[in-house]
Amino acid sequence: MIRSSALSLSLLAAALATVPASASAQWQWRDASGRMVYSDVPPPPDIKRIVKGPGQPAGEYNPAEATATNAEVAPARPATAKAAAAPAPTAEEAFQKRRAERLEAAAKDAQKEMEANERATRCAQLRNYAQGLQQGARTGVMTSDGGVQFLGGEQRQAEIVKTNANIEKDCG
Repeated sequence: MIRSSALSLSLLAAALATVPASASAQWQWRDASGRMVYSDVPPPPDIKRIVKGPGQPAGEYNPAEATATNAEVAPARPATAKAAAAPAPTAEEAFQKRRAERLEAAAKDAQKEMEANERATRCAQLRNYAQGLQQGARTGVMTSDGGVQFLGGEQRQAEIVKTNANIEKDCG
């Protein structure tokens, strides 16, 4: 009884040992000597008797026929966005793109700096004008006919209010 169970166990172990090789194999073929070969990689090109391949039913077939059958059965895959996209840029193209981006960023920075300098200059001029108005310096404005009209008391106060409003709006 013990011997028969040991024998049964050893036969079962031997059977289970062969299962993973054939279960994970996607390809089956007979080699030149007629032995069955199981593999997860395709057979060499000289093999003419393939028993099973991925997506093929069991049974011997010629690899050339299988290729034609697979091409007929397999639906055409839609092109993905990456496959349809332009090829990857060369190193020179990538360099030129980065260079253009750096130059564009530098131009934007220079434009911002120039605007900030103009604003600072304008604010300094407005503050100097406001200070002159408050100190009572003789100030005149251009008239429509090209002449100069000097500011009196009420006009000076209106000009001070207008200048202070511009300072707050532009320089605040």
